[in-house]
Amino acid sequence: MLAEGQGYRGATGQGSGQGFGSAMGIANSQIITIDIIIGICNICLLLVLLYMYVKSYREFKSKFTFGLLLFALLLLLQNVLFTGFLLSYQGFRGPGMGTPIFFLNIIEFFALSILIYVTRE
Repeated sequence: MLAEGQGYRGATGQGSGQGFGSAMGIANSQIITIDIIIGICNICLLLVLLYMYVKSYREFKSKFTFGLLLFALLLLLQNVLFTGFLLSYQGFRGPGMGTPIFFLNIIEFFALSILIYVTRE
């Protein structure tokens, strides 16, 4: 495999780096856009969860609730930084990176939704 400055040129070094590679870039870009939307949804879910934990901590003052509060706060920080990196084009933009990020964000979205549901009960 030979990699050139303009993109992948094939095993023989022939080609313009256009075509298949640019089609993958468009698909990856669309997936990353969806990742950003899901990341923003995760941030919103974490804000709801954080609000619920703060309210619960004020009422009970337990160490467990304080631990949940810190956990949600750190997870919120991680999501804000991660989504910020996606928005600012700083990282995670390589070919094929959109799909793994998508699955991680989707799993986190459902996990946070379940956590909010259980916390409300």
